[in-house]
Order: sequence, then structure tokens, then C-alpha cells
Amino acid sequence: MVFSSLLPPIDIPSTNVVDFVFGECERHTPTVEYPVFVDSASGTSIGLSDLRSQTLRLASGLQRICSIGTGDVVAIFAANSIIYPIAAYAIVAAGATCTPANPTYTAQELAHQLSNSRCKAVIVGDGLRETAVQALKIANHPVEHILLMDESRAGASGTIFDIMDAETPEDFFSKQAAEPDIDYARLPAYLCYSSGTTGKPKGVVLTHRNMVANALQINGVKKLDAPRTHARDTFLGLAPFCHAYGLSYVLHSSVSLGGTVVVMAKYSFESFLAVIQRYKVTYGYLVPPIVCALSKDARVDKYDLSTMTTVLSGGAALSPTLIEAMEQRLPGIKVVQGYGMTEMSPAVTMLATVHSNPASIGMLMPGCDAMVIDDEGNELPENTPGELCFRGPNIMACYLNNAEATRDIIDARGFLHTGDIGFIDSQGFFYITDRKKELIKYKGFQVAPSELEGLLAEHPDVEDAAVMAVYDDSQATEIPKAYMVLKGRKCNDNDDNQARGQAIVDWLHERVARYKRLRGGFAIIDHIPRSPAGKIIRNSIRNIEHVSSSSSNTNSSPKSDGAGSASDASSATAALA
Repeated sequence: MVFSSLLPPIDIPSTNVVDFVFGECERHTPTVEYPVFVDSASGTSIGLSDLRSQTLRLASGLQRICSIGTGDVVAIFAANSIIYPIAAYAIVAAGATCTPANPTYTAQELAHQLSNSRCKAVIVGDGLRETAVQALKIANHPVEHILLMDESRAGASGTIFDIMDAETPEDFFSKQAAEPDIDYARLPAYLCYSSGTTGKPKGVVLTHRNMVANALQINGVKKLDAPRTHARDTFLGLAPFCHAYGLSYVLHSSVSLGGTVVVMAKYSFESFLAVIQRYKVTYGYLVPPIVCALSKDARVDKYDLSTMTTVLSGGAALSPTLIEAMEQRLPGIKVVQGYGMTEMSPAVTMLATVHSNPASIGMLMPGCDAMVIDDEGNELPENTPGELCFRGPNIMACYLNNAEATRDIIDARGFLHTGDIGFIDSQGFFYITDRKKELIKYKGFQVAPSELEGLLAEHPDVEDAAVMAVYDDSQATEIPKAYMVLKGRKCNDNDDNQARGQAIVDWLHERVARYKRLRGGFAIIDHIPRSPAGKIIRNSIRNIEHVSSSSSNTNSSPKSDGAGSASDASSATAALA
């Protein structure tokens, strides 16, 4: 059966997403000088009046000086900064498509995105010019303009400020008056790249209507929250702006609500805590490893986090126990979860603080439908796990120049097939049990990596963890193996790491059924590779050099449950660059 959202419907205006964001921000903002973006390191801020002026001047310059307009693609290759939104908004306001690139990309990875998107210009952040220059040499598509995003504006030429300073907002408006009517349901605003699990990243075409709809959907859920003790929220701008998570939740939703965004260019746990305290942050968009650290790390006690009322966690499901642990440690904070993917702009379910359901990943966004299907495509009823599929105004237009991949993920009825396994209950709450292609099949039993990862995250000695399948030739079956990052790991003490790892495994085995045990053993590694949204990049894990490793030790008799010794056929062969 098809399930429809239980939340109030939304009216989606036909407009440029930047006009929507600025219009809503102005409606919620008491003065145009109220800070919209604040740099967490320097305290430098930009108010709505200056933000709008600089955006429109840059948009006009891109059109006049660089001949950029509808149908053109401009990349941003930069870390978070208070200048990033100006660049992104300007590209989109000019009618062009913004393709944000991950600032951690190598030249080869960046070259793929520049070539695949047929990019006309690239705006480059501080410290990344050399990588961009190398990428342009590799790319098989000529990029006409390389512009520097030089925040200091000292001694640099060829910056976006050179273009901006030559224009006025009136120049932009005069150009827009000559534009014909635009179909914002079809016009691409962003071209985000989704890595998936195999092959090179694909370009996800997100239209203006997609992005306006998702901002309205997110805001609709936020309106369900209990009355705030403050007039305006101060949001933490830690979520990467190069990802749909940062674009929709931070640059669109948060700004359209008239909030102040405190932007962090670099992350460390201690600086993260200090920023919350210094700027009295009220709302944080985080990923599971940070939530885990908030529940465990002793450094939390050194800072005043009392202004923080809400944490939205995305990227992977949090266990109810971990949420409870954090809320008990920081009783003023409510943890809510959201779910989505780049192809859904990216949010499709979300909780409000009024929902007391820590096991759920949220309710269906306004204006969306969902269905749960089995392996044969049959629709399933409530409380029955299957593949989650969604339809709504936030679903992407297509994969760029890839009709086959688009048909593979969006069916004839407009439902996007996520590949995630979950169910919906009678109250309209959704739950994730695992990824369809990541379920571990142990002798006919299905083992969900996310369940074991959630439990491992609760152990006080575990900083981060992932569970994956390895193949046991002796039993012709998959078996689970854990990859763990230990807190306070002793770099040169493999015996200590081994003992601590085994103690964690023994602890886990006391809490799960026998068929879920880590028969593939464990590996101690330096980090768990994750996407900017916090999702585990599983196809990179086996390439990480192990600090310490152990084969199977389940403390159970092979005779009683058929468990034999494990052979890890996919041990690490090289360190991750």
C-alpha cells in the first residue's frame, strides 16, 4: 500500500530558490543588519542587507564578465566559510547551476566532476588552487574561468571580489527583467555528486522546485517543535556546504527561518564545543560520531552547552540507547533524527522534538508518499520490513546524462527506490533496519550491520565502528567483521589494542543472538571513512591499513552453532591516501 504524509501540506511557490531564501529570511528577520552568517574563528559576520547585495553583484558579474547564465554550470571547490553562501547563491541567482565539490577531493576526483558536469567556471577556496590547477590539466572538458574565493582579499587577483566590485545590484535586476518566464520545476539549481557504492560519482540534478520544496518540508517539521525559549535560533554551520545536507538544512532552511548560522571551516571536537559555548548555539546539525562523542567524551564537561536545545543527526541511524545516553548527560538537549539521500534533496523523513520516539528516523515529509516493497516489488503493509521507496516534490529530476541509472532508481510511478530496508508503523513513524545490499547473510540468517554498529558505539572504549561481511570459504557463508576506532589508542602497543578490541567483542557477544556474533573477528583502524553527511563509505574500509587485527574468536563452540574459523579473504593491502 502507498502511505501519504500525515503532516500539513505545503504550497510550493514557483521561484528561484535564492529569492525564496532571501524573501523568507527578510520576513523573519527584525533588522537587515542582524547577522545571518558568522565566522566561528574570527567572529566576522554578514547581515542580510550585505549578503543580498554581494550575492546580486556577484550574480551580475558572472553574467556580464563570464557570460554565465541559464544552462551553464559553475563549480565551487572550497571548505565552509561565510563567503561560500555568497558564491553558491550568486551562481543559482544568475540562472546557472551550482555544482559543489568536496574540498577533500584529489585532482583526479575533482577532474571527473568538472568534466562530467561540463563546468564553465570553478570558484576555488583558500589553499585549494594547486589541486584545482592540476584537475584542470586532467579534465577532458575545458573550464573557461578559475576564480579565487580569497576571504582575505589581500594581494590576490582573479577573485570573485574583482567581479563583485565591478557590479551593482541594479545591474542584476536590469538583466533579470529581460529574462523570459522560467520553469523552476525543470531548471537545475544544484548538481550534487552522489558517490554510491560502485563506480564513479553520478551527477544528481536538483531543481529550484526540489530545493524550495525541501526547505519548506524541513521548516514544516520544525514548526511542530515545542515553543522555543528564544526568538531566533543560532544554528551550527558544521555540515559541509558541498553536500545536499548542508545546502538544504543550513543554507536554505536555517537562513529562510531568519536564523544565524555560525560557520565552522575546520572541525575538531574541542573547537566544536568551544564554538557552541562562545556563540550560544541553539541548534546543531550533526552526524552520529559527534553525537557519540557528546555522550562519552570527558571534554564535554569543560564547556557550557546549556544554550543548545536541539541536535538533528543524519547520515546513519542512531541507537535509542545512544540517544538516551546523550540526553541524560546533556538533559537540556533533545536529539532528533532525519533520513534522506542526495537524490531526495536530501531530506524525506524527520522527527520534531515533540516526538518521543528515539528509535525512529522520522515521519514522512509534507507532500510525500512512501511504499515498502519486497524483493519481487510487492507492496507491504505496516510493520513489515522491506525496501523503502519515496515520491514527492523533493525527488531529483534525474542523474545527469544517465537515463539508465535514472530508470534504475526511479520507477514509472515516480517512486525512488532507496535500497534501504525499513518499515513504517501505524503511527506514521519510519524505521531503518539496514541497507539492502549490505545485509550480511550468515547461514540463512540476516545480520544487520547497523544494529551491531549501534551497539558498538555504546561501548565507552569505542570512538567509531563499522561492521562488514567477509566470506568464510570453509563454511561457504558470509560472516560479520568489525572495524573499530578505539578511544585513546596506544599507537605502538598492539598487544594492548588487541586486548581492548577482544574485550569489546566479548561485551558485544553478551548482547546479541549467536548468529550475529563477529565470527569474522575485528580490526583496529585509525578512522572510519565517511561521506560529508556521515555515511560510512564501506568500499573504502578494506583499503585502510590495520593498526591491529584479530581473526575470529566467538567464545562459542563450533559444534553447537556451526561456527568455524574465519578466513578474511579481503584483508587490507594498502593505506588509504
